[in-house]
Amino acid sequence: MDWNEYKRLCDSPPVFSRWMLEQSIELLQTEPRLAVALGRVLADSAIEKPNDHRGDGKTDMFFVTLSVGEANDVVSAMRTAIEGGRTTVATRARGLGGFLEAWREYANYVERANDTNGEEAK
Repeated sequence: MDWNEYKRLCDSPPVFSRWMLEQSIELLQTEPRLAVALGRVLADSAIEKPNDHRGDGKTDMFFVTLSVGEANDVVSAMRTAIEGGRTTVATRARGLGGFLEAWREYANYVERANDTNGEEAK
């Protein structure tokens, strides 16, 4: 894979980093169904990296494939976590800035794909 394609994919709404997914799973422990759904994403293969990429597995990027309902439920759960002041060990110092926005962008993407395809995006 070339760098331009890799960067384009990594900047697209359905692609999340391993770190973001792991932190989201930790935040969703009160919502086991959603935590399991995101855990399945990490069980899939990561996006192929360019040959000269220097990052290890911590820099893996993944396509997230949730239903419209699941995506909207993640947004709601993230909102609840933020409003409740919850964090993860890794986000305690920096907070959850960007989490809600990233998941909202993803949910909007899934809804648009659903509208375009006439069926629920997977």
